[in-house]
Amino acid sequence: MKKVFLIVFLSTLLVAVAFGAATKVKFWHMYLSGPSKDVMDEIIAEFNETHKGMIEVEDLAISFWDYWDKIGVAMAAKQEPDVFLHDLGNVGMRASTGILLDLRPFLVAAGFDPDEVFFEGPLQMCSYEGGIYALPLETDVRLLFYNKDLFRQAGLDPEKPPTTWEELLSYAEKLDVVDKNGDYDVIGFNPLYGQSYFWMYVWGKGESFINESGDVVVNTPGIIQALEEWVALIDKMGLEKLLAFGANFGWGAADAFIAGKVGMGIQVGNFIADLATYAPDLDYGIVQIPYPVQKATWSNGFSLELSSRTKNRIEAVEFALYLLSDEVQLKLAHSISSLIGNKRAAYKSDLFEDRVEDAGRGPRIEIQTLRPRGATLYETLQVATEEAIYGKKTPERALNDAQKLIEAEIQKYKMTH
Repeated sequence: MKKVFLIVFLSTLLVAVAFGAATKVKFWHMYLSGPSKDVMDEIIAEFNETHKGMIEVEDLAISFWDYWDKIGVAMAAKQEPDVFLHDLGNVGMRASTGILLDLRPFLVAAGFDPDEVFFEGPLQMCSYEGGIYALPLETDVRLLFYNKDLFRQAGLDPEKPPTTWEELLSYAEKLDVVDKNGDYDVIGFNPLYGQSYFWMYVWGKGESFINESGDVVVNTPGIIQALEEWVALIDKMGLEKLLAFGANFGWGAADAFIAGKVGMGIQVGNFIADLATYAPDLDYGIVQIPYPVQKATWSNGFSLELSSRTKNRIEAVEFALYLLSDEVQLKLAHSISSLIGNKRAAYKSDLFEDRVEDAGRGPRIEIQTLRPRGATLYETLQVATEEAIYGKKTPERALNDAQKLIEAEIQKYKMTH
């Protein structure tokens, strides 16, 4: 099988060279700015150079917040790119529609053993009914970053970050600095900043969105109480003041934590790369997110997927495997602190040594992974959270309405699959 794959691939390339035109592979991603853009530009340029006259990757970088709408519209119009990034957490949903190419036969033909290369969890998330419909490019995990200099200024010990939710809120009040108008100049902890989400607080309360029968339930008494507490916290801090504070900042160099205006903030691990680029002298620490009952965080990540409609399957697979190669994965890890999906590369001793200092700053992380049967759980929960925060609905009504929407979505999914 491997020989057949190589013969077909080489034949395709020879035809391309004979006609003097490289096969173009369209690739969409979210490496739009800063260190991530630099490293992805470098990776694509190297691939195009080594495949000159045979394959040429044409990439389109789109901001994280715009990406999902654009890729969704492209899929609906049957105009998605050959290769694209997507959400690692719901590969099966897309695979069930037939839109994704089953990569297993291509991996086997190329002598690429997915069980040997990838971590078990992410690989399972990319699998569907015996096929492999995505490749785990990178995973992520949310952690608490804290500014040691701001700790010192507030009279807090920079080597003793908060370990409980109560300590987090107590420290935050000491870190807050307001101007003469009562607006935040420095904010100790902003629940609307970065990668802070309501459902992580739910897990930290010891609650779950999956009941004993395996059904999705978002309106249990415990979850309703958690949303009431979340809304009360934001009300106490002042929603308008939080929004006004956030409006002054952005991404990259304009990030509030990087600017020294946030004492403690939740971010993904590769935020380390932004700090190294934009605030190399910032004295900061990283620890497990403090929560009321149990340690919990959210891990998901990005999958690399190929369209089943692509006319350039061989070339697209070649590029995808290049992105998952040990060399490229190590480059992502070193350049942007990516939690790479290639475990062979991740276990390289030099990479491990690079991570020892950061990994040692916090306790062991326990991750809760949510695999909803409905495709829009997080989106629906976010809408419900915002409805409660902005006072459009009570927390109970917002979650009851969210439950109805989720059940309808699940029923629709069952009827069409």
